[in-house]
Amino acid sequence: MKNIKAAGILTILLLGTGTAFSQSRKTESAKGVEKTDGNKMVHVEGVGHTLNYALNGGTVEVEGGDNTLTIKGSAKKIEVSGTGNKVYVDKVDKISMEGGDNIVYYRTSGTKSGKPDVSITGVGNKVVKQ
Repeated sequence: MKNIKAAGILTILLLGTGTAFSQSRKTESAKGVEKTDGNKMVHVEGVGHTLNYALNGGTVEVEGGDNTLTIKGSAKKIEVSGTGNKVYVDKVDKISMEGGDNIVYYRTSGTKSGKPDVSITGVGNKVVKQ
């Protein structure tokens, strides 16, 4: 009887732990994507996502690797961290990149110079006008 009780308790504990981990993993990933704050912020986490968004003056944050984002409209700021990410945007004012081999392609900028303010840390990161 003691063995059956112990096995039952152990099973409940393991199932409960497994459920907790699977739920946190689900919440964490949710396709690795989150769009919040009244469509003024796009936040992407994870690896290998190909996503399209419409944005009007918000912020874009990309964390992870090998993600490809297309932003129709304008972004005040784009922050990219990780490796191998590509962001295509119509208009951007400020770009910040960390990591390696990330590329931001833009068409125009709202700054006086016509080029976005750029801050790059890492190797192989590029900002390219289309």
